[in-house]
Amino acid sequence: MKKYKGDSAVSDLYTMAKDMKASLETVEKALYQTQNRSGQDPLNFPIRLTNKLGHLNSLVGLDDFPPTEQDEAVRQELTAAIEVQLASFNQTISDQLEAFNAAFTAKGLPFLSVANDKE
Repeated sequence: MKKYKGDSAVSDLYTMAKDMKASLETVEKALYQTQNRSGQDPLNFPIRLTNKLGHLNSLVGLDDFPPTEQDEAVRQELTAAIEVQLASFNQTISDQLEAFNAAFTAKGLPFLSVANDKE
């Protein structure tokens, strides 16, 4: 995106890439806490779906007893919410990525290039 940001010949590709990135970031932020940078950040930013499910699994594994009905209900709720996000991810990949790749190929642009960050 940095390479083609001001290029009017590929502005449609830039817009497609920007939209796809936004869609994927939405899914990522629902599944993972992306704002953690320091040791205290987990106190300031709430955990997300995958961390909640992982923590529930660790709590259930601590005892010698099977999971309670409430544990199972929370697991099913979290799993359903994760499945919604994964479906959104798969939809973005199947729709937006294929369209982007087709448009990118049609323009005959190089797939890989080495960018000089000093410029």
